[in-house]
Amino acid sequence: MHKRLIVILSLLLCMALLTECSRRKSIPDDTLVDIFHDAYLTNAYLGIRSTRLDSLQIYEPILKRYGYTPSDLRYTIGNFSRRKSAQLGTVLRKVEERLTEEARIYEKRVVVLDTIKNVAVRTFKKTILQDSLIEVKKSADTARLRIVISPLEPGSYTVRYRYTNEEKDKRYHYRATMWVETEHGNRRSNHTFRLTEEDHVRRTFNADHNATRLILSLGEFEEIKPAKGRKGVKFRRPKLSIRDLEVTYTPTDEYAIDSLYKRHIDIRIFDDEFLTFKADSLAPTADTTRVL
Repeated sequence: MHKRLIVILSLLLCMALLTECSRRKSIPDDTLVDIFHDAYLTNAYLGIRSTRLDSLQIYEPILKRYGYTPSDLRYTIGNFSRRKSAQLGTVLRKVEERLTEEARIYEKRVVVLDTIKNVAVRTFKKTILQDSLIEVKKSADTARLRIVISPLEPGSYTVRYRYTNEEKDKRYHYRATMWVETEHGNRRSNHTFRLTEEDHVRRTFNADHNATRLILSLGEFEEIKPAKGRKGVKFRRPKLSIRDLEVTYTPTDEYAIDSLYKRHIDIRIFDDEFLTFKADSLAPTADTTRVL
C-alpha cells in the first residue's frame, strides 16, 4: 500500500507542475491526509473498473473539493524539506493507517452483513409441500396430479420428485407441465417435459411480487392421432406413481432480511407497558387522567 501511495503522490506532483499558478497556499497536514486518502480510493476504484483517465481529470476535482489547487499541493510538498515538525513520511503513514483501519472495519461489516443474510435465508427457507406417494389407478385419482401452490412469496420454489410411468400405449404422449401464474393469468417459466418409464424430476421457479400461483400438472396422457371419424383430442387415465414429492421455498436475500427485521422488531406502541397513566394534579376530579 505504501508504494501505491508514493505513486499517487508522484502523479499529484506532476499534475501540480503542469498547472502552476502565482498564488499558492500551504495545505494543513490533516487536510493533506484527507486528500491523499481520497486520491488512493479513487485510484483503486478506477483500477477495479479498468477506467483510463488523465491524472488531471482524476485528482484535480479532489483538490478542488478541499479548496486547493495543484499548485498549492506542489508548494506544500516543497516546504516539507524546510519544516521541523511532521515530515511527508509521517503524513503518508497516517494515510496508510487510516486506510488499513477502514479496510478492517468494512471487512467486518461485510462479514456481519453476509452472516445476517445467511441467517435470514435459512430462517425463512421452508418446505411447503411433502407427499411420499401419489398413485393414480382410477379416474378419481387424476385430481391428485394437479397441485396449486398459492399465494407465492418473492423467492425461488424448487420441485423435486421421482415417478414411475406404467402406461406404455404408444398412441399417447406422456407429459408433465409446471408453471408460475400471475394475477392476470399469464404463464411464466413454463416447463413441459415427456414422461419416460421412470425418472427423477427437479425444477426451480422464480417468483416476484407479481406471481400469484405455482401450478404443477404431474401427468397428462394425450392421444397423438385421433381415431378415424372422431374429432378432437382424446385423453386417457394414466397409470402413474409419484414418490417423495417435495416443494421447498427459498426467499430472496432482500425479502429474507426484511422479514427477519420485522420478526424481531420490538416496538409495540399499544402494549400496556408502553403507556403510563398518572393522575393530573390540576384535574378537578380524581377520575381524570392523562397519558404521559
